[in-house]
Amino acid sequence: MARSEDIKTKLARLAFTQSLFRPQERDNGKKQFGCSLLFPKSEDLSALQNAALKAATDEWGEKAVQWIKDGIIHSPFLDGDGPQGLNKKTGERHAGFAGHRFIRVISGEDYPPKLFNKAVRPISSQEELYSGCYGFAVVNAFTWENKEKGKGISFGVSMIQVARDGEKLGGGGGASPEQFFNAIEDEGEAPAETKDGKGAAGLFS
Repeated sequence: MARSEDIKTKLARLAFTQSLFRPQERDNGKKQFGCSLLFPKSEDLSALQNAALKAATDEWGEKAVQWIKDGIIHSPFLDGDGPQGLNKKTGERHAGFAGHRFIRVISGEDYPPKLFNKAVRPISSQEELYSGCYGFAVVNAFTWENKEKGKGISFGVSMIQVARDGEKLGGGGGASPEQFFNAIEDEGEAPAETKDGKGAAGLFS
């Protein structure tokens, strides 16, 4: 498995945040923490795309570029207007997903992500961090391969900082937080992103 460096996302809307407080069992039987990060389709996600591409080429070499284009490698960038944005049970689109791209971020049962408020103080209550609020996350791209699904790229998450409130949606480590986050004033600007780049722009749909 190849893993990128940790990077901070741009401002995202958070969904399915209940899994940030208690791990949920996945299809593979393992329990994981996680949530979905929603970005407007107009948002530049090149930093995340570059991290995903770096992990893929570290794992599979330069041929990974063509494999991504051909869909041989499962992309972590999902379309909120596509089938990935639908509730599998009801067929209805998840609230807030229309008009957005999203990534699912996860961490293992033994590595709960650190959750912070605007002042970079720990959060323990779902009243402070909930589906529909906005925030930043510290993530890394990593590769995986198995017999059931083949090859793919996913994002791990180590920290999340709430930036501002939003309309609630239905449904519900190692680094220092100060390395990535600054205290956010209610009327101030959000902290600048830590990394950027355009090398992978246009590769991931």
